[in-house]
Amino acid sequence: MAQTGGFDFERSDIATNAVGWIAAGLGAFVLVVPLAMPLIFPQSLRYASPAARPALASKAPALEIAPSDELANARRDDAEITGTYGWVDRGRGIVRVPVKRATEMLLRKGLPGWPTP
Repeated sequence: MAQTGGFDFERSDIATNAVGWIAAGLGAFVLVVPLAMPLIFPQSLRYASPAARPALASKAPALEIAPSDELANARRDDAEITGTYGWVDRGRGIVRVPVKRATEMLLRKGLPGWPTP
């Protein structure tokens, strides 16, 4: 290591002129690329901005604007369905029973054709 004026520095570091050349090359790259891109991709000049939004396929799902709100709504709806009584099909006499109550009934009565302990 060499000393100059009381300061010591690492000799294996990159040379100062190399840093200058790298900076100049980066600057030239930043200036030249936007000018060269239309020459490489001439079709980009014709379609600067689309006239209309691209059409979505009819089978595509709807875009979720607020996914956390939609999830909260779905969970609230599920909790309402699984936690309340209601008719599924009044004509056939099929009702909806809360899950907790249905579990108690199943434990008390058992399943038909299922062996009991």
